[in-house]
Amino acid sequence: MHMKKTSTKRQKITEITRRAIIDRLFLDVSEPFYGKSDLISFLKRTWPLSQMPSHDPRFKDAEGDIWQHSINNDDWTEQELLWNRLKIGEIPDEQFARFLEARVHPLVCPDRERLEYLAQSFNEELKNDRFVMQKASEISGRPIYKVDPMDRLDGMGNAYEVVLSFAGEDRPYVDRVAAVLRNNDIELFYDNYEEVALWGKNLTEHLHKVYSSSARYCVMFISQFYAEKVWPTHERRSAFEKAISSKEEYILPARFDDTEIPGLHKHISYIDLRKKTPEQFAGMIIQKLGRTMIEVDEEILESEIADEDIPF
Repeated sequence: MHMKKTSTKRQKITEITRRAIIDRLFLDVSEPFYGKSDLISFLKRTWPLSQMPSHDPRFKDAEGDIWQHSINNDDWTEQELLWNRLKIGEIPDEQFARFLEARVHPLVCPDRERLEYLAQSFNEELKNDRFVMQKASEISGRPIYKVDPMDRLDGMGNAYEVVLSFAGEDRPYVDRVAAVLRNNDIELFYDNYEEVALWGKNLTEHLHKVYSSSARYCVMFISQFYAEKVWPTHERRSAFEKAISSKEEYILPARFDDTEIPGLHKHISYIDLRKKTPEQFAGMIIQKLGRTMIEVDEEILESEIADEDIPF
């Protein structure tokens, strides 16, 4: 019962609004609700299907049973898939926002006029709960939309999918990770990509907001330098704040060495970066998000890491 109350409290985008938006998508017979994408790829932009349990004992995860019943056998209607299997009426606001943002992504909706029409259509319903879908950036000359509260006083919490926390000495490795993530259309906070956005801001306040409230995951690149530096210390304290308050999986540790980090529980599983190339590690982050890597050649991912690739 406690879990149910917590979930209800988090939902500012009401079930009424959600049903109205989904009905608009279903009533549009010109294309399926997942646009020009295939069904599984589209759903993985919002749900980590490979990490969700299967409801069919023949399959190991949700991706398998959804493929079986929505594609292979086609014995689930689209309404049953979204409302009964994926519980779209019960997911947190930030996850529902990702669903809407995915629907108007240029890979899913390449036609500019239709993209703008869908965003306007969503806004006609979102405004009733004081949310708005608006242009946040561009990719290949096409708009990328984000859903935000109109007043932005208490935010939804997921401006980014991933935020990267690291020491400057480890930047050569992190830079390659960030490049793969960006090329795979992952919304990430990496300081080199935020130079203009950070210009003139109070960095103490802004970085606290970024690491304590704005992401789905925080990837910590742990090293001797990470433990010693002032800004990484500020970032991880902010990240710990969110991890404690949300009581959900948030911090993803990755180690260059065995340096102990105050506040990081020793039993939290980590990735050993001494055994991973930046491209391999980026692939793991993408997989953690429930997505599929599309930009890096498999030969790179399978290659052995060389000593000179380790930046220390």
